[in-house]
Amino acid sequence: MPEVNSNSSASLTPQYFGSWQSYQIPFIPEEPISKEEAQQRKSYYVGYYNSNNQLERFEKYLDGQLNWKDEYSYWDNGNIKSRVMTKSDGSRTVQNFDRQGRIIK
Repeated sequence: MPEVNSNSSASLTPQYFGSWQSYQIPFIPEEPISKEEAQQRKSYYVGYYNSNNQLERFEKYLDGQLNWKDEYSYWDNGNIKSRVMTKSDGSRTVQNFDRQGRIIK
């Protein structure tokens, strides 16, 4: 199991978004919206950032239900270390990255 960040996502303030750009990992959320606006949409995204302003968790909600989430950990140099994607059915995909941020195959 990947290393968990020292900051708990539960203690971080959620930020709401209408979309995200490209398939870069970690995702880059865009179109900031309010919680109220998010809850009026069919789909929206919630991002949680750590104290280094790195995206630690990114969730997609569809019809008010969690559709999937990504959780990220980072190397001390700031590059991504791991990604854990959890789908709505509970299945998980884990990707690990080297210190330069390249996926380990």
